[in-house]
Amino acid sequence: MADHLGVRAGATLTVSHGTGSSLVVTRLQGLLAPGTETPPLRQEAEYSIVVQLRPLQRHDFTVAGRQVHAGAVPADAVSVVSLADSPRSVMSGPLDAVQFYVPHALVDAVARENDVPRPSHLAWPRADRDPVAAGLVALLLPALAEPDPARAMFVEHTATAFLAHALAHYGDGAAPAAQPARSGLSPWQERRARDILHARFATTLTIAEVAEACRLSPSYFAAAFRRSTGRSPHRYLSEIRITEAKRLMLDTALPLADVALLCGFGDQSYFTRAFSQAVGTSPGQWRRANREGGRAHESILRRSECRFGEDNASVSKT
Repeated sequence: MADHLGVRAGATLTVSHGTGSSLVVTRLQGLLAPGTETPPLRQEAEYSIVVQLRPLQRHDFTVAGRQVHAGAVPADAVSVVSLADSPRSVMSGPLDAVQFYVPHALVDAVARENDVPRPSHLAWPRADRDPVAAGLVALLLPALAEPDPARAMFVEHTATAFLAHALAHYGDGAAPAAQPARSGLSPWQERRARDILHARFATTLTIAEVAEACRLSPSYFAAAFRRSTGRSPHRYLSEIRITEAKRLMLDTALPLADVALLCGFGDQSYFTRAFSQAVGTSPGQWRRANREGGRAHESILRRSECRFGEDNASVSKT
């Protein structure tokens, strides 16, 4: 798509699904000369969902020979088009956006798994801001700037949430097929998932891997895990990592960078952000406060033991 528009593509994130399809997320940046017209796109059974990070001066958009939008596009607006519909664009101005490249088959699978209507197509909305989509994209931007395998589960969870949101808001409202009542994981699936998360918390671990071990698709597993535990798989894994990090910070003199690596955070900066968000203070501050508290407690115990010894000696003399 970057080549098609004549702009620069940043880092790419790929999220695999149990169906064999993959969702690809890319940041697109560049300057479009006034009246830049895109050449015809090859027809594909894929959707292009684009969230604007900055306003676009002008976008005249035609799908299957019919103009569906003309004019400016504000920041946080979402455009959706099927590449099977021969879209054509005329654009002007600086472009800064995030694109989700989504196979039609993946849209159908995620719709089934999230109990939303399976759309016959996704439609270009009015040029209105979508704060939910923008918020989810903002969560993905650090991973796009610095791809890190340690964040794989978080990226999967956020990208799948974005797609579920897009289906619910930009689908054509087709009536859903009858869906069975959804429940949580079975006892063996919950045990298996917990065992894997605890055993592999320090490794690069994805939702797809845990879901496969539970014989479920990734998005179905993520929803069932939340129903069973009250937490998303990413949140549960992060809690395990933070608990182990606290133990290491109290019981060892390891540098914070080493603690981050041993607990699966990948690097110290990511560890600091995750820990601060969960605990309310940085790892360094938490370590100092708790070590000082522990030393104070030990000092009180030692003074108490000394007084107890002195009292016993006085009793003996009397």
